[in-house]
Amino acid sequence: MQTSLLRSFLALHLAVLLFGAAGVFGKYVSAGLLILVFGRTLFAAISLVPFIKWHDLQASKNLARTIGNGTLLAGHWLSFFASLQYAAVAFGLMGFATYPIFVALLEPWIFRLPRHRRDAWMAVMVVVGLLVMLSDAHWQDGSVKAVGMGIISGLSFALLTLNTRDQGKSRAATQVALIQNSVACLLLLPLVLYQGELYSINIKTWFLLALLGSVFTALSHSLFAYSLQRLPATLASLTASLEPVNGMGLAYIFLDEVVPFRAICGAAIVLSTTSIATYLHATHTKELSL
Repeated sequence: MQTSLLRSFLALHLAVLLFGAAGVFGKYVSAGLLILVFGRTLFAAISLVPFIKWHDLQASKNLARTIGNGTLLAGHWLSFFASLQYAAVAFGLMGFATYPIFVALLEPWIFRLPRHRRDAWMAVMVVVGLLVMLSDAHWQDGSVKAVGMGIISGLSFALLTLNTRDQGKSRAATQVALIQNSVACLLLLPLVLYQGELYSINIKTWFLLALLGSVFTALSHSLFAYSLQRLPATLASLTASLEPVNGMGLAYIFLDEVVPFRAICGAAIVLSTTSIATYLHATHTKELSL
């Protein structure tokens, strides 16, 4: 029992480390934004194929919802990687860190659940943290754009999470991931072909895209899903809040990106607020299910 828990705990932290490393690795790949996301979805889908139980795979009963989820996934990664191209990785990651606040604010509205005043106050605190983080920034240095695109990434991922909440009850996590990545890949394919960059990609870039899709996407999400089999969802959610911290640390090590002191203070406000929001949201959801 203890060995199983230890494996789940290690799988959780490795998954979160890979989550944070994905942005840093994506910034290293010499490819355009469309190619980056297309390659990630393509190789993520291919990597998940061997783990699918095909006899349990069911056709989607709602085609529009399936296409919508794939669109949200593509939009999430396009805005996420775009945020990393404007400024240091930290600014894009902190914009994306608003994701739990969007979930807390949108879930009661979408599913007609009771609203809590604390969610509004936490949203205010996140805004304060972002303002502190950007207090030394200028429009020309790209920091504001990076945070803005990161926020769009967080919003799109929150909508994707809420839109697929019910699917997780009837489908395995690998099936959901395969369908969403496949749809996102197919939606991006016409744009990639029209752009023309696909024909000039070298072997090294294809290899890096394969790593991005298989290791930093398929493997990381599979490890995260594995950890949830033994560990509480609250613990997993709070651990996932370390993703921006890991990303900033890796960006400092591999990209020599130094974050200003005010930006660190603002990031601390955002991360502490989103961690509390994640804990309260997970606790409230658990209470509702009892």
